[in-house]
Amino acid sequence: MSLNDIQIKSSLLADLYKNSLVQTSATAVPENMQLKYLGNNRKNVIVLVSHASVPFLPDEELSFLTNVLAACKLSIADIGIINVHAMEQTNLQGLIEKEAKNVLLFGVEPLATGLPINFPAFQLQGFNGRTYLQAPALSFIENDKAVKTKLWTSLKTLFNI
Repeated sequence: MSLNDIQIKSSLLADLYKNSLVQTSATAVPENMQLKYLGNNRKNVIVLVSHASVPFLPDEELSFLTNVLAACKLSIADIGIINVHAMEQTNLQGLIEKEAKNVLLFGVEPLATGLPINFPAFQLQGFNGRTYLQAPALSFIENDKAVKTKLWTSLKTLFNI
C-alpha cells in the first residue's frame, strides 16, 4: 500500500486537527445510523414534526399533510417525515445536511433543530444551501383557515406552483 492510498475516517481526521485554523460547522451522520423517516424522500423534502406519543404523526395529521402535499403535486413518497422528539439534535442536523434541499418545520422551532438562526412562521429562509419553512403544528393549521392560507402562500412560492 502506498501513502497515496491511505484512507482516514473523518472522525480521526477531526481529532488530529482539532486546533486547525479552519473550523467547519458540518456534523457527520454516523455511517451505521438508520434513517428514521416516513416516506421515500424522492424530492429531498424533509418534514419535521414533534410528537411524544406516536412514531411519526397521528392519523388525522397525516391525512391533512397528505392533502397539502397533493395540492403541491407531491406525495408521501416525495418527502421524509421525521419526528424530532425521537432524535438527537446532532443526528438531526447531520440527517438534514445529507438528505434535504427543503425542510418544513411543523410545530418545531428552528433553534430546537440545532439551526443557529431563528425566523418567523411562514417565512422562507435560506440557510446553508437549503430552504426552511417554519409553521405551527399541523393540527393547528388544519383548524384555522387564515393560517392555512398563509401556509399555502408560502408553499406555492417554495414549490413554484
